[in-house]
Amino acid sequence: MSARPLYRGWHMVGAVLVALMLCGTTTIVATFGIVTAHLTRSLGWTQGAMATALSLFLLATTLAVPVVGIAVDRFGSRRTAAAGIIAFAALLALAGGTITSLRGLMLFYSLFGAVGAFTNPIVYIKALSAWFDRRRGFALGLAVAGQGVGGAILPMAVEYVSEAFGWRYAFYALAAALMLFVLPLVALFVRDDPAEAAADPAHIDHSMAQSGLTVAQALRTRAFWIIIAVFLLFGMTSYALTANFVALMLERGAGTLPQIAMLSSLAGVAMIAGRLVFGWLLDRFPVPIVGAGGVLCAAAALAILLRVDTIGIAAVTMSVLMGIAMGAETDLLSILVGRYFGQRAISRIYAWHNVSFLLGAAMGPPLFATLRGRFASGDIPILTLIALVILSAALLLMLRKPKWLVELQRQLP
Repeated sequence: MSARPLYRGWHMVGAVLVALMLCGTTTIVATFGIVTAHLTRSLGWTQGAMATALSLFLLATTLAVPVVGIAVDRFGSRRTAAAGIIAFAALLALAGGTITSLRGLMLFYSLFGAVGAFTNPIVYIKALSAWFDRRRGFALGLAVAGQGVGGAILPMAVEYVSEAFGWRYAFYALAAALMLFVLPLVALFVRDDPAEAAADPAHIDHSMAQSGLTVAQALRTRAFWIIIAVFLLFGMTSYALTANFVALMLERGAGTLPQIAMLSSLAGVAMIAGRLVFGWLLDRFPVPIVGAGGVLCAAAALAILLRVDTIGIAAVTMSVLMGIAMGAETDLLSILVGRYFGQRAISRIYAWHNVSFLLGAAMGPPLFATLRGRFASGDIPILTLIALVILSAALLLMLRKPKWLVELQRQLP
């Protein structure tokens, strides 16, 4: 008896996993601390001045996300992603050769945000959702685990290239990887055709495939605004720590730059595990409860960070918990939108929530920096983040099963 061939949707999951290793958000955020450390050494700029670049990147990404949602609905995931990859690679190569001033750095990071948005998970959610329904949580978790893989590899890789050849060559290497590896995989395996996806009924529930709410209907639901608030808080807490982690650890004398880069990579590895585990859990248990559990891992990580002053067991545990929490949060963004609002307008509704996440991400780094400057105790910013994380978990637990889904399930035989 011949073995059943692998469902073609899993080929696309693998391609998206690789693509998201080098998507705009992963590439820029995972390498920001390393790149700015080398810029400080070579050009004499301060960490505080360069932190503005990350906020500009996130703001530009935020403004671009609604356009990405429209582009995906009109042109599909494959064409939108291919155009974004080519443009982002070209921009990285250009930045490596031309950044010589703070003004230039700010300009390029703004452009990274606007162009890189067309390579982010939002581009692939519509196609992946068409190919999977019953196992959507695991499929999306596996695909977006690419961001965790990138988060694990990129800090160490960029540090190695920057030390060996200079930080400019790190930009060139990232551009080359996008063109040589990511673009061919997206062109070959990402497909948007729902009819083709529906070829395997074991993965697609036809009654659910095109059901759900319009954007206008979603805006009138309580769940829409709860999820908006939750992801605003997710973005704020995650990026407040990400942008300041390297500088915070160096300031404490907790380790060398390569050691701290290793901790960032460890968090990326944990993020992969978090996405897979929480993707599996989200397919089987109530989404709000699973989500709140994942979010509270971040509160535990931040509590440990309060006492970390050296590279040891506590620092490793903190990095692992933070990675798991970030993995759970990323899974939640895609799963919540599909589960609470359906497939009818998923790209455009997802864009609204992605904008909320990115607005929080843009607010987080300056909020953290302001609190560090205002209070004598360096613990105050971290305690503030813990409070915000707990608030987001409480909001998740307020979510109830959407009425449209209850009514649809009653109509099914």
